[in-house]
Amino acid sequence: MDIKFIWTGSDAKALVYYITDYVTKSSLSFHDTFSLIQKNVASFGNISNQVDNTDNAIKRSRKFVLHCYNTLAFQQELSGAQVASYRMNWDDHYTTHRFQGLYLIQVERYLQTELNELRINRNLETNSHGSMMICCN
Repeated sequence: MDIKFIWTGSDAKALVYYITDYVTKSSLSFHDTFSLIQKNVASFGNISNQVDNTDNAIKRSRKFVLHCYNTLAFQQELSGAQVASYRMNWDDHYTTHRFQGLYLIQVERYLQTELNELRINRNLETNSHGSMMICCN
């Protein structure tokens, strides 16, 4: 076993990238995925030619994408831990904290309102000072 101390931030980033890439790697190679999709396109084209064309293009596109996804998901290899986790109805992630959602649109709207009020107040102040200067001259 090779042990290395992680002294710098760049080493830590490289380690995180390596672990993430290793954990999320696909078991299907590019050429396997490509051949499955190519086969899927051919079979879907044959099926869609036989069925009457009452479905609109959006429905057919959605069916095609779902068909491709199902084909790839069916060919995906799963580890024993993944299968056990799924069969036991365990969560697919682990956290030590409960998180609260933050709705940034409301925060942005509040900040924009405050900024607009600040600009209006500054414009009123400069206009009132400017008019006083005119009166005083």
